[in-house]
Parts: sequence; structure tokens; C-alpha cells
Amino acid sequence: MIVRPVLISLSVALLCACGKGPSGGEPSGPVGQAPSGPVLSSQSGTAGSNNIADSSIPAQQAGDLPPPGDTFRFIGKWAADQRLCQTKPWQFTASALRTPAGSSCSFDKVTQVPGGYDIQATCTAEGPPAADLLKVRFAESAKAMLFDSKTIASTGLVFCGRDA
Repeated sequence: MIVRPVLISLSVALLCACGKGPSGGEPSGPVGQAPSGPVLSSQSGTAGSNNIADSSIPAQQAGDLPPPGDTFRFIGKWAADQRLCQTKPWQFTASALRTPAGSSCSFDKVTQVPGGYDIQATCTAEGPPAADLLKVRFAESAKAMLFDSKTIASTGLVFCGRDA
């Protein structure tokens, strides 16, 4: 299966990035509480007042990873490779995930951690809803997002873009 070598390569790239932001420091960007969405927090437990579910998130195009900032970097469409962006994207919002295979998760708590996010979620994938901890990490040099879950297949994903 091709996914294993890709995951290994992306994992190595992620380890090299060591959770550092583009300037070499810790990941930046405030994390806030969405009024009707999941509970949001940062690793230190402080919360800002930004509404990350705001519809003013700028549209992003495929290619490079979305930059760190006020919004969650994982928001948008992602796929196993660029060819699947149009036909089989994964759709991430500030409060949910839908995969092309029909799995879905609703986010209960999103925590910013070095290199990405830990997301406490309730997921449905070929069975009844189950609690899960989704780990989303960004491999800057590989321009990919690593996704790890116990209910949905773990994989590396490339950015397809954000809807306007």
C-alpha cells in the first residue's frame, strides 16, 4: 500500500519541523471560543475572544499549507493527493469533519499544540458514534497535514483550498 511510505515520509518531515512556526518559534495565533461550536483552548489553557468560526476567513487556494493565524489551519478541503481534490476531498470546518468515505466527526474541544491541534471529537465511521482524539499536525517541508485517529484511517493530506 502506498499510504505507508507517504506517512513515514510525512512523519519524518513533521519530526524535523518540531512544532515550530514559520519564524522558528512556537505556533502563533490566538485560539478563541466559538459561540455555538466546540470548546476551544490552547496548550496553556488560556482562551482568546476571536471567533474562529467567522465567515470572514479568506479563501485559500490549493498548494501550500494555509498559514498559521487567527483561524484553525485545518479548515478547508484536503485530499490524499492533489488529483483527489475535486472528486474526494475531506471537508474540515471549525466544528466538524466529513470524509469522502462517509465518516464524520463533530468536534467537542480543539486544543492548539506544538505543530498542530488535538481535537476531542465524536466520530461515526462504519459503526455507532465513538469518542476519539484526532491529532492534526502540519509537516511544513512536505506541505502536508498528518491526520491520526482511532476511528478513521490515519493518513497524510494535501491542502485543496478554502471556499470563499
